[in-house]
Amino acid sequence: MVKTIFTLLVLVSAGLAQIYSDGPFSVHHSQDVDFFLNAAKMQEVETLDSAVAASARSAVPSAPVSLPSIKKEVQEVNVTFTATDHHGHFVRNLAPSDFTIHDNGEPSERITYFESQSELPLRLAIVIDSSDSVGYAFNDEKRSAGVFLKRILRRNSDLALVMEFNQGVRLVQELASDNDLLSHAIQNLRSGGGETAIYDAVSAASQELAKVKDTQPARRAIILITDGEENSSHINLGQAAEVAQRNECAVYVMRINLAGRNLEQSDRAMKELAEVTGGNFLDVRTKEDVTIAFSKIDKELRSQYLISYKPATVSPDGSFHRIVVLGPKNLRIHHRDGYFAR
Repeated sequence: MVKTIFTLLVLVSAGLAQIYSDGPFSVHHSQDVDFFLNAAKMQEVETLDSAVAASARSAVPSAPVSLPSIKKEVQEVNVTFTATDHHGHFVRNLAPSDFTIHDNGEPSERITYFESQSELPLRLAIVIDSSDSVGYAFNDEKRSAGVFLKRILRRNSDLALVMEFNQGVRLVQELASDNDLLSHAIQNLRSGGGETAIYDAVSAASQELAKVKDTQPARRAIILITDGEENSSHINLGQAAEVAQRNECAVYVMRINLAGRNLEQSDRAMKELAEVTGGNFLDVRTKEDVTIAFSKIDKELRSQYLISYKPATVSPDGSFHRIVVLGPKNLRIHHRDGYFAR
């Protein structure tokens, strides 16, 4: 019996020594542990010292025990935002020390990146409502969109696409940097169709922009030109906003209402879509307003900042995290509502 106990201690010690020599301690049930226990039972029926010694030698693993490695992915969140004073003028000379970030109510662990974003690559979707309800403004929309692209798109770094929608959604021109190609696609659009699938169009544009696998930070923006009267989508407002947020796309809504109709309900939906994604809502009531709206979007995109931070606590579980960026008290900081952890 004494020999049996002694042999069991030898076996367990040998196994522990092997495990500790291979890496950090881990609670890990393996075949080696089972082997030690089975070997100990065998000793109860062994009587010869030579047999005991032979069994002890055979119990020591001949190859290192393979332990699982633990990898932790560090979550980093990118947020684009603008800062405006009480007159609505953009403020462009701020530093990272001017800001604090709260993620689900907790201060961020640290800011990892910061810069004025006007020079970062732009991924842009021009999404135009071609239904009959906006036919009276269609030509002005196309003309202004063409001018806007020529002003804002930089051939060496930016990409844009063109989509149209009525009861369905159609990709007219895939992502490209050629202004002539994009302008040609816009000018060839034709209006028609009695229904409007706004939310389907936002979802489709968001997913198209996300196909670009950038190796550096880039801006994604959707310019949605519509009267806001949704009546044909397969998804709702909340789902469309979620797709845009998951793909980090800001939605800028140019709501066309040249006829002076009462669009209070649709305006609320379009304002919410723009607000939660970090875009803007622009009310267009005259033909001149179309050009002015594009000019405002141009200025905002050139006045953005990018800030990246590491949250204090986060798990890639798909849950929604609300973001609050705080800056100097006299400034308004405009950014998306949050992100989905992944």
